[in-house]
Amino acid sequence: MPARQIRRVFLIMPRLSVIIPTYNRAHCIARALESLRAQPLGDFELVLGDDASSDGTWEVVQREFPEAKLARLEVNTGAAAARNAALRVATGEFLAFLDSDDEWLPEKIPAQLAFLEKHPDVTVCASSHILCRRDGMRREVLVDNVGDWSRRLQGGQPFHGASTPVVRRSVLESVGLQDESLRVLEDWDWMLRISQNHRIHVLPEPLAVIHENGPSDADHTLISTKRFLEKHDREFLGFGAEHRRRVVSQHWENAARSFFRHGRNREGMGCLGKSLAVAPGRNPALAAAFPLACADAVLGTRMLRRVLRARGWYSIL
Repeated sequence: MPARQIRRVFLIMPRLSVIIPTYNRAHCIARALESLRAQPLGDFELVLGDDASSDGTWEVVQREFPEAKLARLEVNTGAAAARNAALRVATGEFLAFLDSDDEWLPEKIPAQLAFLEKHPDVTVCASSHILCRRDGMRREVLVDNVGDWSRRLQGGQPFHGASTPVVRRSVLESVGLQDESLRVLEDWDWMLRISQNHRIHVLPEPLAVIHENGPSDADHTLISTKRFLEKHDREFLGFGAEHRRRVVSQHWENAARSFFRHGRNREGMGCLGKSLAVAPGRNPALAAAFPLACADAVLGTRMLRRVLRARGWYSIL
């Protein structure tokens, strides 16, 4: 290609690619698009990763952003596959992620781009967020930066990994795409993999609104939990046997929560038992919850949910 053409191609490459994975979100994706339009951005491209939607989601996007790019999957495969399809099409120097049911607050992206430009040693800039529950109540989820995100992310992902990060494109070369075998935990896994050799920084200001939906598919959660634990077990152990036990216990608690939310108490009780067996003293509330989970599994009642809500132990629900 002649040098003049090479320069022209370089100049028209967008600075920012906005990646939106979606599946049948025609009823709410306009909210996400409006929040994108509210960002004072210059040069950017929007890439929709459509996970085989059948409700006209793409048509909604085209009305709002006729110049948007589409990466469509023919079969519903999961959020990781949808994001990866979009990432293969994206050309921006920076990659910003937004789930199709969430929204960004104004000035989010400029603040993150400014931080990344000022700190070239940082690969990912995320932010705190506002959680909007299904009952309409909102609360701020404020995140403090830690010295070693590779350790912190093993047992929990305090920042929202699907709708707050802006990532340098170069990370794709060293870390690769998201793991499509994970139908749940895929963004968490990706951030953990990135943290092994790259710096992550979280802006303390809430710059996104995360809208709570129904619980993730419990079977997908179970399969993904097993896969996640297998992938990262050696990394857990690198911080000591006690750390590993606490991390594994936390993930089995998370899986139990998914089953309980679906009313599948027997399976939830099994996951809760694994959490207790690995680290009995990590969360005293689990020991109190286990007998109620057993009773609910046998009697078909919902005593555990009522007690936990009454005591405010939402970390188990």
